[in-house]
Amino acid sequence: MKICVISEQYPTETSPRYLFVDQLVSQFVDMGIDVTVLNPNSLTAALIRNDKLKPVRWQKHTKKGLIQLECPRFISYSTRRLFFFNTAKWTLNSFIKVSLRWMKNHHQEFDLVYGHFIYPSGIVASQMSKKFDLPAFLAYGENTNYTIDYLGLEKTKGLLENIKGVISVSSDNKKILLDQNLFSEDEIKVFPNAVDQTKFYPRNRMEMRDKWNFPKTDFIVAFVGSFTEIKGSKRLSDAIESIASNKVKSIFIGTGNMAPTCEGILFQGELHHDLIPEMLSAADVFVLPTVAEGCCNAIVEAIACGLPVISSYESFNDDILDDTCSIRIDTKNIKSISESIELLYNNHDLRKRLSKGALIKAKTLDISKRAKGIIDFINSKL
Repeated sequence: MKICVISEQYPTETSPRYLFVDQLVSQFVDMGIDVTVLNPNSLTAALIRNDKLKPVRWQKHTKKGLIQLECPRFISYSTRRLFFFNTAKWTLNSFIKVSLRWMKNHHQEFDLVYGHFIYPSGIVASQMSKKFDLPAFLAYGENTNYTIDYLGLEKTKGLLENIKGVISVSSDNKKILLDQNLFSEDEIKVFPNAVDQTKFYPRNRMEMRDKWNFPKTDFIVAFVGSFTEIKGSKRLSDAIESIASNKVKSIFIGTGNMAPTCEGILFQGELHHDLIPEMLSAADVFVLPTVAEGCCNAIVEAIACGLPVISSYESFNDDILDDTCSIRIDTKNIKSISESIELLYNNHDLRKRLSKGALIKAKTLDISKRAKGIIDFINSKL
């Protein structure tokens, strides 16, 4: 099988954006599938935001094979309305044109196309299907309805009419698609996000605390995500600050404009992805006060490292969290966050039970199983 994966972003050593796409693509390649990633690069982003342009053509090694990456250049615009102009449509049209131009010379090489997210890659996959008679599939992992906000529901439906199957990252996302009548029940299959468990597994806690020079006896709360209102970095910081104990310390892995300010921060900032399981293993609990997700990779990574999780009771977490491995709360409520942390701080037996449950849950969220399931679903639709 030869697949063209279309993705608006793709990670490099210096930029980790869309790492989850690379993880899935790498699994496909290690299964023996020939994958080329079409990742158009924005000249505008390079000029305005100093985003580093990738080579027009480059390769990335996996454990067993090679990913071919193609990065033609295009002009992007804002994805917000500018006075009376919908500049999101301008960006989409530019992305479509450069992608179709590239595919015109390569379509005979592929058995199917796979777009990651509706806007713009899924729409491009649908257009490629229409123009080059290639089966098209779509991965739906959005945490908001931004595509419909940009383009409108009817326009979005029309642009996606050639999609044969949808890989949804959660049951909640599937329900959103069905409620909007974008796809039918039999066109959607749920595959929650998963991790490479040869990388994400529990290390010895004391050894990791020695390595990172963390205190041996303190209770450590870990957070991984962007420092934003959605992810709740400031709410977690405020919750930790309200706990009357100088033994509660914290790790904040990420960046953003809502940086934590609580006392006792042991680490704050970016960290190479390969080192995250080491730092998670040094912690006692993982807390993510998120309010919107497709399916959160950071949570899956945390439970794979055996951490009890405190996160939202909203339905977007239903596929990956339950009472065997987590405490689910109203994550907009700072008091609920602090009380949950205090509960696990004071109750060693509960921490131990949830940690054991996290490792059991993680067995169902292995990326090799997810990749095989996705390919089986695709084959069922061809």
